[in-house]
Amino acid sequence: MSSPQPQFFFLGATGYIGSQFLESAKRDTALYAKLKGFTLVALVRDPESTKAKQLREVWPGVVLVKGTLDDLSVIEEQARNSALTFNAANSDHEPSIQAIVMGLQRRSADHPNGPKPLYIHISGLAILSDNSRGEKVPAESLVQHSDTTFKLEDFPLTNPHHGAVSVYPGVIYGLGDGIVPDAPLLRTFGSLYIQSGVAGTWGKGHNALSVVHIKDVGTAFVKIFKLALEGKAKDVDYFITDDKAEPLVLKRFAEETAKLLQITSASFGWSAFAGNWLGVSDRLKAEGWEPTETAKLPFWESLPLEAEKFATTYKASST
Repeated sequence: MSSPQPQFFFLGATGYIGSQFLESAKRDTALYAKLKGFTLVALVRDPESTKAKQLREVWPGVVLVKGTLDDLSVIEEQARNSALTFNAANSDHEPSIQAIVMGLQRRSADHPNGPKPLYIHISGLAILSDNSRGEKVPAESLVQHSDTTFKLEDFPLTNPHHGAVSVYPGVIYGLGDGIVPDAPLLRTFGSLYIQSGVAGTWGKGHNALSVVHIKDVGTAFVKIFKLALEGKAKDVDYFITDDKAEPLVLKRFAEETAKLLQITSASFGWSAFAGNWLGVSDRLKAEGWEPTETAKLPFWESLPLEAEKFATTYKASST
């Protein structure tokens, strides 16, 4: 009698990053074969929703578990049952993260002589913020942090994001191949700008943020998963960014978005988006990964395409 397949618990499988990863994984023969050796269990709000049906098409055989990030007992149970857990949902939702960790700890206690469960967690490069509050920092004073020397304890606890194999993408942009193809950047900021009538920055908006195309994020996670499944990525931090790409400067982003959406630009408030955060993906580069899609379609060339799609979708949802 054959033993049951190990379980792969996936939070955020229908989202922008999660669904792009699945599409990228399907294109990599070696990783796809390994992942098909797992039973994929995805947490979804509504198993009968359009997104859930699309997920079944993307990954036949997926098991859908109804729940949200607030269903902590469900999350803990599924993590406890899983050899591999991938959290591509909200990196700032502390209760769900704690539920995952508790489930993984209980799994380790259940199988003291077995392999430790793998946990891959998406965070973000905002952890690197220098809290410049949008003020201009001289180029010679800007720091591009490498993931090979990154230590979480070196950065303020007030900076957002953290997690076991922790992955820190820069600002992700571009139209992807997944169930949700458009980036949250314009969905979030565009809606805020339209509702307020102002495309604003936090402070003066001179701060610069590393960027990376969503399709490069997909291939980066393919590389990370392969390393993790080979036992080569335990307790390692990875940045996903293109340090050669022109960064997103908030002031320019607000000005160009204002033109595209035909609203006023100005400054307001303060947040994590008022600091510089620039990173270098040295670990992934050492493994042969390159952000090829970011080079093909830089952020500033992608912005008009994304703004046009956002505006069309926003108008349709408002009628």
